[in-house]
Amino acid sequence: MLDSREISAKVLFNVFSGKSIDDAISSNTHYSKLTQRDKSLVSLIVLNSLRRNGQIEAIMSNFIKRPIKDSKFIKYLLKVSIVQLLYLDFPEYSTVHTAVEISKKYKSEKFMNAILRNICRQKKDLLKKTPQTLNIPLWIKKNIKGFLGETEFLNIATQISREPFLDINIKKDSFKERRWGSVFKGKNIFENVVRVKNHSNITKLPFYKDGVWWVQGLSATLPVFLINKIFANKNKDNISILDVGSAPGGKAFQLLDLGFKVKSIEISKRRIEILKSNFERLKFKSEIINCDFLNFDEREKFDCILIDAPCSGSGLMQKKPEILVTEKKIDPLLRKQKNMLKKASKLVKAGGCIIYAVCSLLRNEGEGQILKFINNENNFYLKSIFSDLNNLGVTLKSKTFITTPAHLSEKGGMDGFFIACIFKNDKL
Repeated sequence: MLDSREISAKVLFNVFSGKSIDDAISSNTHYSKLTQRDKSLVSLIVLNSLRRNGQIEAIMSNFIKRPIKDSKFIKYLLKVSIVQLLYLDFPEYSTVHTAVEISKKYKSEKFMNAILRNICRQKKDLLKKTPQTLNIPLWIKKNIKGFLGETEFLNIATQISREPFLDINIKKDSFKERRWGSVFKGKNIFENVVRVKNHSNITKLPFYKDGVWWVQGLSATLPVFLINKIFANKNKDNISILDVGSAPGGKAFQLLDLGFKVKSIEISKRRIEILKSNFERLKFKSEIINCDFLNFDEREKFDCILIDAPCSGSGLMQKKPEILVTEKKIDPLLRKQKNMLKKASKLVKAGGCIIYAVCSLLRNEGEGQILKFINNENNFYLKSIFSDLNNLGVTLKSKTFITTPAHLSEKGGMDGFFIACIFKNDKL
């Protein structure tokens, strides 16, 4: 049986090889044999190693001048050891001893011992001289600085190094029945959303089997909040909404809970199964369509098209830190987003709206994409309806809206999320 630190190093290696964190963990046969406590330890070490990767790389470069022998493993064992020593405040002796014992298998114990002992001796100086801004890769850094400015970039870099919280969205009728902040030992931060300390197994949280709540980041709830505002004076039973890229279902659950008429479309068969399972637990019903949105039948028209478009995921650096070590190819994503907006323009009724959302901090995936669409489509216009969200993000000059990880930092931050509310002229 492998030690949890060794498993952490192997999982980290697989993430750097291109796997998602979930795939890297699920493909490790040793991980499944761990206790729940040790599984949580592996997740803690791996996620923090990714969040702090830029700092770790800079520290390693101070002590290592030649390529590491057997770099396929020792390099990652060294990384997880550094994160334990500097950023998780694990005891120095046990951390170094464990790493040295593991490295004996690879005949690198002297190397490992020397590096880690030096790091221990220089701990305070290293922490002081290694800024958090190093953790954001250049391709994201340049975009954020140019789009949001230096100060916001610094604030984002600080926030993404911290452990994220878990946001729970509670059905509106159930929300009235209990003091959910007390139930979850958390805080009600917006509408029906309660923020709690991150949990390794959400199925163990209160009332999970009762199907009265689901996990959904605060930022991701805002598009539906805006839809509810747009159609506030309408009979929601008669408002048809197409939820594009629906799985795992958070926005569809919100819409159905509010009484809207919803169709859910999802291209991935695997994610469709997750969506169906979530619908069943929450006792919601919606027509689920498994197809590519770009091939969807254009004869049916909707009052609202909600697009959660595929994107770089750069707004999720805190929750999904693999984005920090794997550069995304942006051009194919930009083409996909453009085509989805064009498709939506053909499916929305006159007087209806398209809500475009991406979990991205890159201007060309958000504001830039939308302004190109508006310039090319005479029948559509942008409308700023974000006044109720001023404390959660920023309304841009383009009449669009963005949240960043630095927003609501005093309560744990938010995911980066861009939203545009695009309206179709009612007289064509």
